This record gives sequence, C-alpha cells and structure tokens, in this order.
Amino acid sequence: MFNKIVIVEPVLLTKEGVEELKKYCKEFIYYDTDTVNDEDTISRIGDADCILVSYKTVINSNIINNCKNLKYIAMCCSFYGKQYSKVDIYTVEEKGISFSHLKGHGDNGVVEFTISQVINLIHGFGNKAWKDEQLDLTDIKVGILGLGDIGSRIAKTFQLLGSDVYYYSRTRKENEEKNGIKYLELKELLSTVDIISINLNRNVCLIGEENLDIYGDGKIIVNTSIGYCYEIESLKKWLQNKNNYYICDKPTVNDDIKEILNYENVIYTDMITGDTKQCYKRATKQIISNIENYLNENKK
Repeated sequence: MFNKIVIVEPVLLTKEGVEELKKYCKEFIYYDTDTVNDEDTISRIGDADCILVSYKTVINSNIINNCKNLKYIAMCCSFYGKQYSKVDIYTVEEKGISFSHLKGHGDNGVVEFTISQVINLIHGFGNKAWKDEQLDLTDIKVGILGLGDIGSRIAKTFQLLGSDVYYYSRTRKENEEKNGIKYLELKELLSTVDIISINLNRNVCLIGEENLDIYGDGKIIVNTSIGYCYEIESLKKWLQNKNNYYICDKPTVNDDIKEILNYENVIYTDMITGDTKQCYKRATKQIISNIENYLNENKK
C-alpha cells in the first residue's frame, strides 16, 4: 500500500476506478484542474509516494528533485520514448523511481476520427467537399507517416476500404509490407499520395516548406499527433490554397497554431478523439493493473 496517492491533473479514470484506487493508499487526493507551473505541481504532489499524471502533465527534474518521497509515477497515457515524454524519464531512472504507462487504450477513437473525417470530406457529407465530384476511397493513394500501433490500424482500415496505401517510418515494417502496405522514402511518398495521415511521436517535425511543396496542392493532411509535426509558418502558407485541407483534433493544437482554426479549409474537432467511454474503461483497467503489479513486486 502507498502512503499517499495524488492524481496531479485529470486522468483517464472511471468513477469506479477512482474508488478502486483508494484501496491502495492511506491518503488519496484528486486534483480536477490542470497545473499552471512547477511550483503548483510540487505543491500538489507534496509528500506523495505515488502520482498519476496525464499526457499533458510536466514532471521535470526540478519537480522530481523537490518531491523526495516519490516512488512510483503512473503515466495515464501512451509512452513513445524517453526523448518524447513530458515526464523526465532520465531523472526518474537516476532516482530509482518506477513508472508505468498505457498502451492502445484510445486507439479506436483516433482511427475512427481519421477515417470518418476523410470520408465526410471526400463525399462532401458535411459543409465542405474536397472535389467537385463525390468520391469514395477506392484507389485513392493514402500515405501514413508513422506506422506504430495507431498508424498501422489506420493504414489497414484505408486498405480495407480500397485505398492504395503507402507509409514512411523510421524503421521498416516488414510484416505490414507483406500485407500490401508499401514503404516509400518521405519525399517519394509525398509526391505519390493525395492524403496523408500523420501519426508521429510527440513534436517530431517532418513537414516543412520543402516537403509541403513536394506534396503539392489539392491534398489532405490529417494530423492526430500530439504537438507539432510541421513548421507552423509553412503550414499556414500551404493552407492559403483553399483546395488544401487540414484535419486535426484537440491534442494537436497549441497556442501558436490556434489562428488556423478559423481557416475555412481547416476541419477541427475540439475533442480528444481517443477519449471514448470504452477508452476510459481500458485505461482504468491498465492503471489499476500496473499499480497492483508494482505493489506486488515491492512487498516487504
């Protein structure tokens, strides 16, 4: 049992999960607002030995060094690697603090958002239409940037609906290629496809002016990556052509880019599209299981 569990910011937990979590500690605190700075975060954590954080929560070395009792950090989000995490994993490991993360909990919602928004746009089902003629996905060339778990599922769904699917990733995915998803180097992919789905690690920037020039006009970009995957001014310039469309959801938007949400060729959904009812259930199950495993492994 932990002495004190603190949920630092709102996380993916059901009400039942919150009550279940209380069984694993002597003291429990849940903050239902976002933190504003390091001092606020340090104050919230206090003498807690276990904290739960969201994909937005910054836990840097300053915070870790000022929270002396920390033993375990439950990251209630996906983990794409030390260099992309808002939790300073390097300091966490140096201090001997354990951490866990989630996997696959919100994938369904992101896949469904990507596919549904593209379908709406190419058919003209909403108030925007990509072309003068209604289209379906048959034989349309789609490029996937980042063929991780979500990117792979998006690729397979487009493929199932008849699209010609290509991908670019840091590493080749031979199993996916055996299933007909074709690898191209980035510039070749951009010159080949008409729709790209961006599913990269946090703040991995692949899209600048040169690449957007190669991609060309009359195209669609769907971005479900967290943070920036493009040069902001280059994207704004690309969007000056009204035949180009950019589709995104809430986690992809920071203050620097909010002005583009008013562009008529930007389709923005002010939601975290992966946060479905089922996502909360999957996340809760993993969070509780991770905590149970940690406690069982560290019984005195």
